[in-house]
Amino acid sequence: MEIVKIGLLGLVSVGIATFIKQTRPELSYLFVVCVGLFLFYLCFDAFMTVADMTRQIGETVGNYDKYIQMLLKIVGISYISEFCGGMCKDAGYQTLGKQVETAGKFCVLLTGLPVFFTLIDTIREYF
Repeated sequence: MEIVKIGLLGLVSVGIATFIKQTRPELSYLFVVCVGLFLFYLCFDAFMTVADMTRQIGETVGNYDKYIQMLLKIVGISYISEFCGGMCKDAGYQTLGKQVETAGKFCVLLTGLPVFFTLIDTIREYF
């Protein structure tokens, strides 16, 4: 039911931001950024729960713990770059927002490269 609260907060915030934007556009953007950070804070507990569960899985699996950590980093990079890119786009800087998202994609690629190399090494062992 948290998603219902988050969704309603987002919709109400858009309405308030639209109302504020008519008189003080700069305050409207500040309001949207603050609400966005608050929504991120609300999701932080869920993220920590997922991180703890993933850590437990990593302990039972053994040496695959580094891959699970890598997966969490990739998810974090994706969320942060999408959030920041969206904020840039909302401020009217679409090009900058796209560049932030593209930089996030490159960071995801760089973070995931060790998995690719491990896969290649595993394939070489069998052939």
